[in-house]
Amino acid sequence: MPSIPEQILLNGRITTLSDDGGVPGEVSALAIRGGVIIAAGSDEEIRALADDSTEVVDLDGRRVIPGLIDSHVHFVRAGLTWNDELRWEDVYELSTALSTIAEAARNQPKGTWIRVIGGWDEKQFQDGGLGPTKEDLDRVAPDHPVYVQMQYAWVQLNTLAMETLGINDELVAGLTVGTFDRDEDGELTGRGSGRMLMPWFYKQLPVPTFEEQVASTAAVSREFARLGMTGCIDGGGYNTGPDVYGPIYEAWRRGELATRVRLYQHPSAPGMEDEEIAGYSRYLEPGFGDDILRMSGIGEVILYKSHDGIAEPGDTSPEAMDHHEKLLAPLAAKRWSVQIHAHQREYIDRLLDLWERIDKEHSIKDLRWTLVHAEPVAKEHIERLKALGAGLMLQSLLRLNGEKAISIWGAERVAESPVMRALFDAEVPVGLGSDAMRVASYNPFTSLQWFLTGLTVSGTPTLSEENLLSREEALRGYTVGSAWCTFEEDVRGRLVPGYQADLAVLSKDYMTIPVEEIHTITSELTLLGGRTVWSSGAVA
Repeated sequence: MPSIPEQILLNGRITTLSDDGGVPGEVSALAIRGGVIIAAGSDEEIRALADDSTEVVDLDGRRVIPGLIDSHVHFVRAGLTWNDELRWEDVYELSTALSTIAEAARNQPKGTWIRVIGGWDEKQFQDGGLGPTKEDLDRVAPDHPVYVQMQYAWVQLNTLAMETLGINDELVAGLTVGTFDRDEDGELTGRGSGRMLMPWFYKQLPVPTFEEQVASTAAVSREFARLGMTGCIDGGGYNTGPDVYGPIYEAWRRGELATRVRLYQHPSAPGMEDEEIAGYSRYLEPGFGDDILRMSGIGEVILYKSHDGIAEPGDTSPEAMDHHEKLLAPLAAKRWSVQIHAHQREYIDRLLDLWERIDKEHSIKDLRWTLVHAEPVAKEHIERLKALGAGLMLQSLLRLNGEKAISIWGAERVAESPVMRALFDAEVPVGLGSDAMRVASYNPFTSLQWFLTGLTVSGTPTLSEENLLSREEALRGYTVGSAWCTFEEDVRGRLVPGYQADLAVLSKDYMTIPVEEIHTITSELTLLGGRTVWSSGAVA
């Protein structure tokens, strides 16, 4: 007989993702005690467990899903500046985007920076052409320096931002990274392009105080909860290293995180790989932390010169792969999980060769090593992955970059990037996610919609029909699939007895609404271990 629940949820359409025949795939009610689900069943069955002390939540027929877990997102980095940025991920008209800048200009003191740093693409603006110009930004915020970044492709500054940063002919001539556009008269337009130009800009922009970064980190965790995310796996990222974790540790100590965060750490810059990875291995322990914040592994960058892109192969020479082995073998010996970013087929081939070699010396079969992005994973890789106990962290990157991928790889190859159906049928562990915040939207329902449709933000097909997922498959990938990556698939990602009571009560029914509306879903109520971390007020 289960204990008396502290809380019961009734009258819902609850997707349990149960793999146990004793719990149906959909129930109407749950019982929660001590942050854990103790029973799932009908309203009558669950009501019978309660007494007068039990809190009763009427779901009023709403869909409930396990809390979403983004398998690869740059949460820590985003938290450093979240409160100082405007977000355009869910804005689909340039005029609306510009109005957000105009509103910020009205509400902020003159001379303060207004920033939009990635997460969107110019193609999402139906009225936008190539995104905002210097003149557009001058018109809506003449008294504020404005910095607008589109993924890692380009930055647009307004006149005051150019003046504040000293962007002139002399400075541009001396820069060794990036390029700056000029108009037909040869004048700088305020637009600079090139991935490596972005870190230069970041060093010029004002840095929030430590307390502001702590508050900002807590704020992004609440935003995740608003979208039904109760967990994420942080993949480090460019411009992060050992010195950026203070704010998230402090938000954790203060009990201000509204989502569970799993940390993967990697070297901060080229040339720092040997020193910093050795330092992580020496001074940190895999699994250190608690149910809210935990150190999970090393990655996504292992060796910067091998860090590739859709259009940019990295160094996969024998010398580079020997360097990988020097870095990775000690991690295997100390039982570390590892994730590695890989967009190119040759890099994936060389990594699997290396992993197999390391595995003979130090078994990695139970370490959950994963490939991140991994669009070129093919059917012939499947048995190798399974033999290594390895998995994949796959994202919806082609939603914004599908046309680019088609122009480089061709539509036929993109249609199998990756071979999603073969992976799921072979039961290769797959965690789904976004790769936000710079190159993709953090909205999990935007990502889920892409895994169902394969359509870019401008409507171009990418994945073949065969490689599109069902709604339940995508949901499993965004919940228990991601939980697998951090050894938590037995306690997170399902709504069945014994699992943590992490769940989201949705604004619309993910399982039944038209697929093109999925990206509009939010959470009406998000529970983290049974504790309310977000409520719209719609669920009593």
